[in-house]
Amino acid sequence: MASGGGGGAGYGDSNQNIDYVFKVMLIGDSAVGKSQILARFACNEFSLDSKAFIGVEFHTHTLVIEDKSVKAQIWDIAGQE
Repeated sequence: MASGGGGGAGYGDSNQNIDYVFKVMLIGDSAVGKSQILARFACNEFSLDSKAFIGVEFHTHTLVIEDKSVKAQIWDIAGQE
């Protein structure tokens, strides 16, 4: 399961000048909060009633830090029991 995400430009968006791109992968055991960290950072959402999922989720989020445009490409990998 992949989903485009909150606020970042897509791969083909040439209208936005990005100074830095960081590719981040969240890995860890099941039910430790990886998806909630991603939802909070990329979409400013948080839910106490989240369910475990199987697969991969992807979001992008672009920030401006000290006049530089920083794009985070974040992959959430399902935990393994």
